[in-house]
Amino acid sequence: MKALIIAAGQGSRLKELTNHKPKPLIQLLGRSLIERVILNIKQAGINEFVIVIGYLGDKIKAKLRDGKKYGVKIQYVENKEWDKENGISVLKAKEALKNENFILTMSDHVFEPRMVKELLKLGADIKNECILCVDKSLSKNYIDLDDATKVRVDNGYILDIGKGLKEYNAIDCGVFLCTPIIFKALEKSIKNGNATLSGGIAVLAKERRMKAFDIKNIFWMDIDTPEDLKNAEFMLKEKSL
Repeated sequence: MKALIIAAGQGSRLKELTNHKPKPLIQLLGRSLIERVILNIKQAGINEFVIVIGYLGDKIKAKLRDGKKYGVKIQYVENKEWDKENGISVLKAKEALKNENFILTMSDHVFEPRMVKELLKLGADIKNECILCVDKSLSKNYIDLDDATKVRVDNGYILDIGKGLKEYNAIDCGVFLCTPIIFKALEKSIKNGNATLSGGIAVLAKERRMKAFDIKNIFWMDIDTPEDLKNAEFMLKEKSL
């Protein structure tokens, strides 16, 4: 199995940190964000990666190269429309992943390796469905609920997803186990005017093809602001990750 990492956006909320450096290369306790993602996924047994690059993508390629120094293989896909919604970046990887299941995540999400390990166990035999890692612990003080993507889950399936969702019982952790059906869902969502990844997930949810995996006590964070970086440093030190 391969992993798809979306690393195309600018990360404008990190301001001066991303003026001359792509967000995935921002340092967190001695490693760049994207290096942490790669190494954590590698611990789950995945050694082949497809990385979608865009803003200052050449700098990411220069840093990671072919992945050999990390003991992995990296294939790059360029998204020249990197300033558009993230569903576009996922869809750019269609040709590379159209015939196989894969892990999907963002380059700015920090998480424990066991999240991917447990996700792979849960979805070992999955077909024509996708699984999203969700966090039902809504009281964690390092999660910005105003900015988070909310999810409504019932009986193991996602019913609805979106940042503006008023009724929800979980938060999107940004780590997925996908089958190629995600690409058809994204194409449908984009045709309907929604080019976000959440739009594609919503399409699958309506078809009852979108499962939820409650991560419970597994640590994760979405890094969007300088404050997030500080919180992540504290949490990673505390948990010795």
